[in-house]
Amino acid sequence: MKKSQFTEEQMVAILREADRTSVAEAAKKHKVSGPTIYAWRKHFGQLEIADIKRLKALELENSRLKKLLAEAALDNAILKEINAKKLVSPLARREQLAFVRARGLSLRRACGLIGMSRATPSYELRLPAKDAPVLAAMKELSAQYPRYGYRRIRVFLRRKGFELSWSRTHRLWRQAGLLVPRNRPRKRIASVRPRIHTPFKANMVWAYDFVFDTTASGQQIKCLTVVDEYTRECLAIDVAGAIRSKRVIEVLSRLVSVHGAPLFMRSDNGPEFVSQAILEWISSAGIATVLNDPGKPWQNGTDESFNGKFRDECLSIEWFRSRREAAVLIEVWRNHYNEVRPHSSLQYLTPVEFKQQLRQDLQPAIF
Repeated sequence: MKKSQFTEEQMVAILREADRTSVAEAAKKHKVSGPTIYAWRKHFGQLEIADIKRLKALELENSRLKKLLAEAALDNAILKEINAKKLVSPLARREQLAFVRARGLSLRRACGLIGMSRATPSYELRLPAKDAPVLAAMKELSAQYPRYGYRRIRVFLRRKGFELSWSRTHRLWRQAGLLVPRNRPRKRIASVRPRIHTPFKANMVWAYDFVFDTTASGQQIKCLTVVDEYTRECLAIDVAGAIRSKRVIEVLSRLVSVHGAPLFMRSDNGPEFVSQAILEWISSAGIATVLNDPGKPWQNGTDESFNGKFRDECLSIEWFRSRREAAVLIEVWRNHYNEVRPHSSLQYLTPVEFKQQLRQDLQPAIF
């Protein structure tokens, strides 16, 4: 029916009045046409005013139930999409709330759906402002030392004045997405096998070996690395195109004049290390040799570990245009390794700090 100036209850009342008198009298009294009354009679029939009120109440109830059913279906769909679980992380709960609000739900309904207080979204987080300077310093250090993990970065942060626990450092490290890709693990020898002449003091065992690389032009670079096994100090990295036994003797002679002669020299069975000239020089200097068994490089584990760090943190990052440039950059990295880089095997001290601590421990107490 078209929209009328009469309500449905008034229409039914006019129809019942027309039944008691006549259609003409009812139309004249209420100022409507006769066809209109006949149209109302066709639509409403013999309904009473109470029947109209009851139908209206049923329609309202039906619409309300339909709305509740639609809301329940929407809630179930949203809960399935967000995979609702008992979340304890405030950040995760805020993300869920934002997702639910984006689906058109009100704040009150969204908070009730995920079980969150309505005061929580209006709370201003203080942790991001507290972590912002730490994250900035962490990203800066990560860009400067791309192969360092969060443990060493934590030491650098402490040097900058940021006192962080291990757990907070790891949380911020993961939050910033600064995880260092792990290298493929190698098969390692069992650690229970004893090592020959394990050092128990500084300048007792020196380990030396060779590392190879190339320049941008394809020239070969050969590096002789010498490490003190006890202090982890890199005593020298000699860089050249070719290093024969004579040059090895020159490097070792210079180191002995600076640090004193060690008790043992550990190396593999390379031709530079077992040559007659080197063996004669080592014997004349009063140094004993400790040679690895063939095919067992782990017996020189300290220098092999250093060579891995040398390649990972220096050779694989730098781009050498010449051997002279390689010698300069490698020497800068060696000084950084000894004086700046924290070592986990030394309780995150540098080799220089560890040597200074040893000297202080050896000084006699003055009473």
